[in-house]
Amino acid sequence: MELRSPTFFSGAFLCLAIAYTGFFNFSVRTDPDAAEIRFETLVDAGALRRAAPHGERAIAMQLKRNASENDVAALKINTAATQIARKNYERGAELMRDGLSTPWGEALDQKARIEIEDRLGLAYIYAGRIEEAASIYASFLELAGDAAAHSDTEEAGEVAALYAEMVAQADGEFAGALNHAAAYKIEAGSVEQTLATANHMASLGGYYGMRSGAEYAAAGLLSSAYEARKKILGGDHQDTVQITLILGPLYSKIGRLKDAEELYLDAFHAQERVKGANSPDLSLYIKLLAGVYEKQNRFTEAQALYEHMRGLFRDAFGAQRYSINRAQDRRAYINRPVSQYFPLESAYAPGDLVSTAGYSVPTSKAPSIDEMKLRLAPDADADPREANLPVRLAQLISLCRNESGERISLRSGYRSYSTQRALYRRIGAKGTVTPPGISEHQTGLALDINVNGRFMRQSDRAFQCFEENAFRFGFILSYPPGNNYLPGKDSYEPWHWRYVGVQTAQLYREAGPYHEPQEFLAALPCYQERAATGSFPTAGEPDICREEPKIFAAAASEDATEQLIGEKPETARILNDNGNAARGRR
Repeated sequence: MELRSPTFFSGAFLCLAIAYTGFFNFSVRTDPDAAEIRFETLVDAGALRRAAPHGERAIAMQLKRNASENDVAALKINTAATQIARKNYERGAELMRDGLSTPWGEALDQKARIEIEDRLGLAYIYAGRIEEAASIYASFLELAGDAAAHSDTEEAGEVAALYAEMVAQADGEFAGALNHAAAYKIEAGSVEQTLATANHMASLGGYYGMRSGAEYAAAGLLSSAYEARKKILGGDHQDTVQITLILGPLYSKIGRLKDAEELYLDAFHAQERVKGANSPDLSLYIKLLAGVYEKQNRFTEAQALYEHMRGLFRDAFGAQRYSINRAQDRRAYINRPVSQYFPLESAYAPGDLVSTAGYSVPTSKAPSIDEMKLRLAPDADADPREANLPVRLAQLISLCRNESGERISLRSGYRSYSTQRALYRRIGAKGTVTPPGISEHQTGLALDINVNGRFMRQSDRAFQCFEENAFRFGFILSYPPGNNYLPGKDSYEPWHWRYVGVQTAQLYREAGPYHEPQEFLAALPCYQERAATGSFPTAGEPDICREEPKIFAAAASEDATEQLIGEKPETARILNDNGNAARGRR
């Protein structure tokens, strides 16, 4: 038998290879099962870009073979990932949307569906379809509830926390897709759809505005929402003005002072037309605008605004609206500062707690529990049945409920030292619950506010109402943006308000350092004395009360003896100089 040459075998092998390749290519192009197998093989090998055409071919052939949309839903979701790998974001988003809309998609495990919806939201961002992305993440934000308040409360479950995580992780994508210096033009179709998108962007922007490092995402979203509302609703509409209170401080923070100035000017004139030129509510916008002028070294203009505000207060509250009270026990007084630099004694407990249910305060929990109690804190020079904390809280909530149309309720009031300790041991390390002894809730003067069943957010209409009006009822925002009063890096709490009395709250609005309530309360006797004599702080000059070296406050020790606070304080450390400050979360 004659032996075949090596050339013969090589040629035969080559022919077989060509034939197999031809058959394989023919198979994957005509047989949907073969195409899908090839797709899965490439995906498993990490060759996503090469897999995409095979996935598309398998989908088309399956449908041509009378498969239903439900039958190919999983394949569409998997193919979407390969299209996104090829940067074909539009097609990837289309495939994911189609897959999720089927019964297969509806039946997915909740976490699996959330993860696919998150990938869909990112695909929309990459494709430049910000409207659709904002809709997805705004719905995530709403479903996250309290978990979005950088708080892992007992009410916030694992799924809610996952929603919050997805929203938080998308901030960099929004920042990259939106130019914070030029508002994105919303193209959502009808006027109603455009306003809905603006609402989504405002909610997301308000959320990102609370988070350190997400300022550019927040500015891009909020500026887009602001321009849309201004165009459709007008500059005087309260929904338009509302964004000013979030976007303006962001502009100041990132150095866009001219833009912040224009926002505040527009908001001031809008509120002047709506509320009247003599309304003390204008003081919020005057103070914001004057602060921007001071940052620009335009002290003459800032001082003119401060003088205008004092004129409004003089007309509204009287020429002799402040008095000096040198003989007061700051340990029990309603103006006592409380923070990690000025802790409360473990034995401290207010003696005038009352149930808020008896004062028409809407509560979110059983009105009989201690957490729904607050101090009565009646005024000494007025009828204590009418001039007290619960009555004024009920009045403020009623006003803001009518203005906002939102459901507002008391979420949390008094907490004893032992209750705060137990709460902190259980969930404090995971959320915003502070260590015992540094919580204002122990005083019975602090309150957390719910809006529509979850923590108040700065994007809520109710928050704007509180910001404008709370001072008239004796309340101030305890933990404003950028504070260092609590352990942790994110201690901004737009839901947490503190009662200090009407006169003190008015003085804080009129003469206190903006968004520095603890510093103000620590130096309150100085501010009271200066205000009573008409020696208000002057724009561009050092604040004497902040630099005063002889400010006395109660010590952190159990005997609460008085001690001297250090000179020229620059932060809330003005409240305690002996190293007894409560340490960070652990």
